Amino acid sequence: MSLDNFKKGQSSDISCIKANKFSAAVFWGSIWGLAEATLGYLLHVSKIPGLAGAVMPAVAFYLLYRLYRQTGSTASVISASLMAAGLKGLDIMFSPLGFMDIINPAQAIILEGLVAAACLKILDREVCRQSQFILTGLLFSFGSNLAYGLMTLAESLAFKLSNIFQAEPARLVKFFLLSPLVTAGLLATASIIRSRAKRIKDKESLYMDSSSFQAACRLKNCIEQAPFRPDVSLAVFILAVLANLIQLWSW
Repeated sequence: MSLDNFKKGQSSDISCIKANKFSAAVFWGSIWGLAEATLGYLLHVSKIPGLAGAVMPAVAFYLLYRLYRQTGSTASVISASLMAAGLKGLDIMFSPLGFMDIINPAQAIILEGLVAAACLKILDREVCRQSQFILTGLLFSFGSNLAYGLMTLAESLAFKLSNIFQAEPARLVKFFLLSPLVTAGLLATASIIRSRAKRIKDKESLYMDSSSFQAACRLKNCIEQAPFRPDVSLAVFILAVLANLIQLWSW
């Protein structure tokens, strides 16, 4: 093989890897946007104080963790958050809410992506995946709320807006302590349940016949490869856009 052909092969491989990472970012970012438009909407209309603010970050982190485990790329994590924020930004065109009421959630989504990327990178060398997930989730829960609070403080200094630090002490405790603890608790619970379910599934696989086992493996591989298929990612993105538009029309 000539040097030119070798370089062309390397370039092709790099392009393929980049395309796969971009497809995965679109897939998981669209899933996040879809979750915001469906589950997030239902949690908000439930009128239970603080419920959406505790649950949705947990959902977001789980999706970003899955993306990072598949790609090993913090850039993909940030790209997914930009995708989700863009889907949330569709509110600007149709929602009766004020500009800041729309921009703030989109900013929060981007901050969550940045904080998640930083936390995942810091704890990337943790050997045990379950402990990595729980520790990273704990850092993410407190870090994302702190980052959002600092962002509102910077905005208030630049544009003379109100910020969360001006709220009453009870609300500050709820935002900076209680809500992150609930988010981290949800992530830890999800990790423990997933670990136990995996052990049960592994035991059951020992008693499966070969054809059933192969079918289960093929299904698992299809699910794991779905984010890297551009057609699947595009379909999920379109579904997320439609879900956001339907949610806006329901106002």
